[in-house]
Amino acid sequence: MAQANENSFGAVLRRLRTSRSLTQEELAEQAGLSVKAVSALERGERKRPYPHTVRALAAALHLDDADRALLGAAVPASARPAARSAGTWSVTAPPTDLIGRDGDIERIAALVSSGRRLITVTGPGGVGKTRVAFAVLEQLAPSYDVAVAVDLALVRDPAQVLPQLAAAADLPERGAGGVTGRLVAALAGRRALVFLDNFEHLLDAAPAVADLLTRCPGLVLLVTSRAALRVRSEHEVGLGPLPLPRSDRYDDVRTAAAVQLLLDRATAAGADLTLDAHNAPVLAAICRRLDGLPLALELAAAGARLLTPAALLARLEVHGAPPGPRDLAERQRTMTAALGWSLDLVAPTDAAVFEQLAAFSGGFTLDAAAAVTGIADVLAPLTVLVDHSLVARSAPTDDQPRFRLLEPVRQYAGQRLVAAGGAAAAADRHARWFHSSALAAGPRLRGPDLRVELDRLEADHANVRSSYLRLLELDRDDDAAELAATLWLYLALRGHAREGLEWLDRAKPPASDAVRARGLIGRMGLLFATGDITRMREVADAVVPIARRVDEAGLAAEAATLAGHAAVFVGALDEARDLLDEALAGASGAGLTWVEAHTLVALGQLALVRSDLDEADRVLGRALEIARSLGNDFTLATCLTRRATVTALRGDIAGTAALLGESITLSLDARMSWPLSYALPALAGVAVRLDEPRAAATLLAASASLSVTDAVDPRFPVSRELAAQDLATTRSLLGDDAFQAAWNAGRAAAAPELADLVAGLTRRARG
Repeated sequence: MAQANENSFGAVLRRLRTSRSLTQEELAEQAGLSVKAVSALERGERKRPYPHTVRALAAALHLDDADRALLGAAVPASARPAARSAGTWSVTAPPTDLIGRDGDIERIAALVSSGRRLITVTGPGGVGKTRVAFAVLEQLAPSYDVAVAVDLALVRDPAQVLPQLAAAADLPERGAGGVTGRLVAALAGRRALVFLDNFEHLLDAAPAVADLLTRCPGLVLLVTSRAALRVRSEHEVGLGPLPLPRSDRYDDVRTAAAVQLLLDRATAAGADLTLDAHNAPVLAAICRRLDGLPLALELAAAGARLLTPAALLARLEVHGAPPGPRDLAERQRTMTAALGWSLDLVAPTDAAVFEQLAAFSGGFTLDAAAAVTGIADVLAPLTVLVDHSLVARSAPTDDQPRFRLLEPVRQYAGQRLVAAGGAAAAADRHARWFHSSALAAGPRLRGPDLRVELDRLEADHANVRSSYLRLLELDRDDDAAELAATLWLYLALRGHAREGLEWLDRAKPPASDAVRARGLIGRMGLLFATGDITRMREVADAVVPIARRVDEAGLAAEAATLAGHAAVFVGALDEARDLLDEALAGASGAGLTWVEAHTLVALGQLALVRSDLDEADRVLGRALEIARSLGNDFTLATCLTRRATVTALRGDIAGTAALLGESITLSLDARMSWPLSYALPALAGVAVRLDEPRAAATLLAASASLSVTDAVDPRFPVSRELAAQDLATTRSLLGDDAFQAAWNAGRAAAAPELADLVAGLTRRARG
């Protein structure tokens, strides 16, 4: 018995994993499985792994041929793939590995095991529905008396679906009771698994299929279709693209299923392509360009035989993926053919809507779709396009549903839109909509709806960029500059500050003083976020007189408060006082609460530079009261961090930690990088005083990472001096090796890890 246990699949897997110093969590991540699944296999709770699970584990463990054979031999014989003679198959799958789909196969097989009897696998053309469903069929076929697979791609008449099934089941063409009766008689008392592939153009046959299912209690139907059957017994499983790399880091790229498929198919095509740290970002960009769509990746892989990764990416931007292998069905040899097959199934009016949706980049809401297509009730055609997997649903923002076209699909729609002569008009409507949306967002960024607005703008960032570029093409430079300037706070908070500055640089000088003032205020704000105080001062000298001339509430006050911040930072304290007094008077008189709070923050900083802690405490306390009443997360996080500078200088560790903990939590939740660049180094100072140098190094590294990736840079003199002292102390306490290890951990730390670290330090400070 002991020998048998040692040779079980779970025991062999455990030995191979531990020999490579991997945890179950690490193996699960690299194999694309759940930790629960790996644990169940090793404990022997799951004795019959799917073939694709075995292949994924072997790849993740980097097994050589001998160890791969050892792992395969440990699979119980009853769990190995059934011979093709166990059923009748008119569906064929290419003799290539199925990559990144173990979870989908397990999910579908589990549905069958739970008693679901009609499962429709839906998804866009080229997503791999047939491959996944066929893998499920091969896995489950040995458990059934009858297993039949029928390819319906060439069937044109819905009335021929059941006759095709009858023929695949070797039933006579004629007999009593019609085709349904013959099938019912043949399947009576038997457990049957039937796979109907490519059903999307035969949806009128769905009632007949549902009727057959009702009359055959032992029948299970597995269907692939670009549109659901929409019958009561159906359980739809949407199949999405393969997972993309989470970042451009080598390990994230290496473990992404989309990259694994691209490399596998490129190698099969004869390409000499190996992933390394140098080409990892380019290969990740190729997979993102193709949105992880398996067919597009397979087609693109053929180009890797002749082109470098960079050249292949450049070609994809213009031409799309090249034709695929000759043994693919004609409708799958190019993305155009695959998508044309789907579009032929919808009405011409719906196809026209599909084409106009190519104007969007990244996704869209119903309101945006209505504006761009010019159709008030756009939900009806959009529903048809979603049902046929031409448009995909994406994560909603602010409870508003969002949709998107996968990038290869959008490229195809764009080609059709250009051919139809509608590209320019659709782009103009798109630019108008997002310009208008940007102007409406400005006031909301300064109120309690900041977080919702940030998420909405982030979701539409690619659309905003496209709108800006289109406005420039139309010589509407004032509108383009106004768009960029209005959104400066969003661009600064979500890590797009440098891009925002580039936008402002590209537009011609505005004609009106009002637009020029807004543009210069936006430029000041973005320069503030990037830490370029010298240029910020130059802009301040130009914008303050212009803003004073413009008869518009708030422009002069906002210009003065930003100019006052810059003056404080360079030590021009008398000038700063004059500007901030002007800003405070203008903000209070116009009821501009957001400007008033940030002006008080600058006045508090001015008091700190003058070492007047009592004045700083009073002013910043007032700013914090206003911020809490305003409910704007950025304003509140900023006020909390500035107030913490006062408590830190007074030696109040617990109070400082509480203020900074609240600020960092707000910033992490709202994904605001700019306030974090101040608060993280400040909390590192608390960690030093709590004798937690590793935590301090981690926080300082996380802040440094933000400065590099998100273009935010804290330059307030008092904060900078304290951070420099804490950095030196931390390095001294840890030593070079331990400091570097903690620094590396901080550079790679995700938001949940930072949140846990902050919570722990806050508790420690209270104790």
